[in-house]
Amino acid sequence: MANKDYMRELWKKRRKERDAFANWAQLMAISLSQFEYEGLPETVPAEFLEASLLVNGTVAIGKIRELGEASEIYCAAGSYNGDYNGYLPDSYTAAVLGLGEISGKWYGEGADIVVGCNNLLRVPDFDITTTAEAMTESDLSEAINVIFSRFIRIPYADDETQKQKLIEAIENIIKGNIKAVASRNAVQEYLTNGATSAKADKFLDLVDVDKVRDLQYLNQYRDNILKRFLMRRGYMFNVTSKLAQQTTDEIHGSDTVAMVYPYHQLRCRESFISECNERFGWSANVKLNPLVDVTLQAVLAPPKEEQQPDAQSEEEEQADAQSEAEEQNDEQTDEGGGEE
Repeated sequence: MANKDYMRELWKKRRKERDAFANWAQLMAISLSQFEYEGLPETVPAEFLEASLLVNGTVAIGKIRELGEASEIYCAAGSYNGDYNGYLPDSYTAAVLGLGEISGKWYGEGADIVVGCNNLLRVPDFDITTTAEAMTESDLSEAINVIFSRFIRIPYADDETQKQKLIEAIENIIKGNIKAVASRNAVQEYLTNGATSAKADKFLDLVDVDKVRDLQYLNQYRDNILKRFLMRRGYMFNVTSKLAQQTTDEIHGSDTVAMVYPYHQLRCRESFISECNERFGWSANVKLNPLVDVTLQAVLAPPKEEQQPDAQSEEEEQADAQSEAEEQNDEQTDEGGGEE
């Protein structure tokens, strides 16, 4: 159907690229806020350092080779090269726009740069892009459902002229103008003879109240995509809407936050910053932001059943000390009475 193809292309052109970038930027901003750096020099912005790790998987810290020893310390994303040490190439090269390259050995004797990694696989966070794509498809489906839920009866086009009129009607509805164009004869025939009329077959019924009901499922699906992304990074994200197929226990059963990946990323960054401190004389540090760190500390805390005996032993010690004090008072009282 021409109208269906037109709608598909229309929405792809108007929304998809814009929404994809908007969703990617939102997820990227969330990821950039996950770690907090302190003590970095001005030439190594924390947001650029973290963005390089997330997008490239690795980043180099060092002096610009072309500027010599007088160079400040910079950071840039690049790639490994050189001879293998049995596991990885021994060198790394990254370009700093307008200044030169940070390059050289990154480990062992004679190393002059430090290379940090986003994770032990030294790869980017691919789920930023894939999650943005999934959210964009959901946004597109939701927009199309909203539009089709507002459509009225429009007849099929018999010729190119009628087709253009139908396209104009669809465009008007998308823009919010409640207008539609149809052949007067076709409408009259339909109103006169009802659904048994041959002309009635020419009508496309785009009024579907059920599509409005489907919006809650699309909204739930989008929330679940975002929830999966956030919980993987240690954030608590509660989805307020409830599907008919879900029980309350099933909803709360998915509230647990997995801290495996945030902790793994933190260890990689701590090791990286520690090496920079040793190599360049910094006093920098990195930590999770407070929202994620609270969750991590709760996960690392000893279980309550292990804490309970300690609490009981303290109470017992206090009770024993009080009993000893009372016994000493009693003995002193007895001795005083004997002397009299």
